[in-house]
Amino acid sequence: MNRNDDTAAPDIELRIGSWAELGEAAGALRLAVFVREQGIPAALEYDGQDARSVHCVAYCDGEPAGTGRLLADGHIGRMAVRADQRGRGIGRRVLEALIEVARARGDASVELSAQSRAAAFYRTQGFEPIGEPHEEAGIPHQKMRRSLLVFAAWAGAAAITAAGAPQARAGVLDAVSNADAASALRGALERGAAQAVARLGRPGGFLDEPRVRIPLPDGLRQAEGLLRAMGRGLDLDELVTSMNRAAEQAVPQAKQLLVAAVKSMSVSDAKAILTGGDDSVTQFFKSRTQAPLTERFLPVVTQQVSRLGLAKRYNALAGQASKLALLKERDASVERYVTTRALDGLYLMIAEEERAIRRDPLGTGSKVIGRVFGALR
Repeated sequence: MNRNDDTAAPDIELRIGSWAELGEAAGALRLAVFVREQGIPAALEYDGQDARSVHCVAYCDGEPAGTGRLLADGHIGRMAVRADQRGRGIGRRVLEALIEVARARGDASVELSAQSRAAAFYRTQGFEPIGEPHEEAGIPHQKMRRSLLVFAAWAGAAAITAAGAPQARAGVLDAVSNADAASALRGALERGAAQAVARLGRPGGFLDEPRVRIPLPDGLRQAEGLLRAMGRGLDLDELVTSMNRAAEQAVPQAKQLLVAAVKSMSVSDAKAILTGGDDSVTQFFKSRTQAPLTERFLPVVTQQVSRLGLAKRYNALAGQASKLALLKERDASVERYVTTRALDGLYLMIAEEERAIRRDPLGTGSKVIGRVFGALR
């Protein structure tokens, strides 16, 4: 018995857990939708399977808005979305979460019994009808299945890729269930981007990490010895600290755009990443986010620069360095300099997350990604 929707999803929180953890919220939603709204007898709704199932509850503004469950045998059911929350993509998000749980534990397929009016929605999510339509509790239903075996020729793929044949690699990917591979890759990249932002967007994220720490611009570095000899050493040190603090404040602004880039990724984008070079993920993020992130960072950096009195300190030092013709034009604005270096650090961290995925794809928690990158190494 399933009810769903298929439009743009709001900001929601998805929780996965047992009946003991989520049963109160899930039960209330199902009671409202199935028993009160659809008139299904409570005795049919509560079938004794909940304690042996994995449950998902979607929360909007802290309130339960949608739910579904996954049985041990791979059946998805009890999909319910609160009446006032329908049409916002919540059912799709719950379904995707349950499919990911099934995929991660190694299920070959998932099945469900969809209310006939929702069958078209499930088709868009990769489900195909099996058998004839039937009735459950007096409501027309259609049994549907989605395969989670995304590669028909993984074993051959390893041999092909070892021989170094890019076109053959792309050909192997044509045998992929495109929706599954793209969905799993989106999940891995979204987690990786969030981790990169979290690492940098905290106190010390830039300042205490030598690989991304924002140094003095080249011109000031070349003039550093002279400036310190002139008694400006403390100003130089404070300048470096302030620039890195400004970058740490700006980086959290990147998460929304990075996640949006992942969600916009097409099947062809996914194939390009999977068959591309070792930095294809990083290049994908750069191509989609560098310009808008520059616009997003600049106001935040400018605000921090103003608050910290950084522009005055920078300009005073830069003025002395420029007299020596040591400061490049692109470094003349502290706001632009910090923004550029903050983005450099962010993409460096994304590249590190990409290497981690390629080195240990199973560490993403997705068996699909594990098999994909395993076959393409």
